[in-house]
Amino acid sequence: MGFFKVNVAVAAEALERWRRSHAWFAKWQPGLAVEHLEGELSSGIGRLLPFGPERDRELLWDCGDGQWTAYFDDMPASDAVTAVSGLCRQAGFEGVVLTDGVSEFDHGRDLQFVVHKGAETVRAIGSLWEGRRTFETYGEPLPFEETERYTRRLKRERLTSDMLERYCAHLGLFPYDPSFYGQAGYLLSDVRTEFQRASFSF
Repeated sequence: MGFFKVNVAVAAEALERWRRSHAWFAKWQPGLAVEHLEGELSSGIGRLLPFGPERDRELLWDCGDGQWTAYFDDMPASDAVTAVSGLCRQAGFEGVVLTDGVSEFDHGRDLQFVVHKGAETVRAIGSLWEGRRTFETYGEPLPFEETERYTRRLKRERLTSDMLERYCAHLGLFPYDPSFYGQAGYLLSDVRTEFQRASFSF
């Protein structure tokens, strides 16, 4: 998932403007629908179903008492990395991308923590399966990082879900806590026909 350090209404306006800047949407405005939602986050996530091969729906959700916005999409393997980095670059936002899931190959956890400030990626840390277990970092360590862990012999022990949770807390993010998420969001949907969609990647 991804997060923007900005109010959800501001994030939704910026994402809509960015999506509509593409030539197709500029010509065919009805091709993109934006809907304001209210309720529990689970109801918003439900509007992303069914998941499909293309990114046809994107959900922005209020969190952190309006200080943060969460990002989700309808791809089976979310493309939050591209969306968050792109919108941060376009709108000058600060953003965070998190990956936390079990690898089907070595059954370790695929973990990623990426921090953006505008067009700049200021920090990236990842423990991922890429044909083998890898551990890589980019940028200068942030003051709260537990850098002593990065030298452990086993790469899967250098970054953990608990570490991600602590790192996020230092930024005012609590993605693992259901109470962190608010009661409103915005759904952006690509509503073109299947024929139109086949010739354009959203």
